[in-house]
Amino acid sequence: MRVKVFPPIGCDRSRLDERGWMEVPEGSTVNDVLKLIRCNPVKAKVMMVSVNGEKTELRRKLCDGDVIGFFSLVSGG
Repeated sequence: MRVKVFPPIGCDRSRLDERGWMEVPEGSTVNDVLKLIRCNPVKAKVMMVSVNGEKTELRRKLCDGDVIGFFSLVSGG
């Protein structure tokens, strides 16, 4: 199945195609995607995650065509 991912800065984008889509196995969760893009687990704990524009949890199972976004809750300035 394919999902579109807007990965956090510093994560591995090599599994994404030129439009941000990636193949994941059926039954994958948001947490599985984080592992595939090699997101630091500490970083993952301080991010808000959305699927199709709705705030969600890392254990959410994904469906074909889902759009996943990650937003930092902590920023400097």
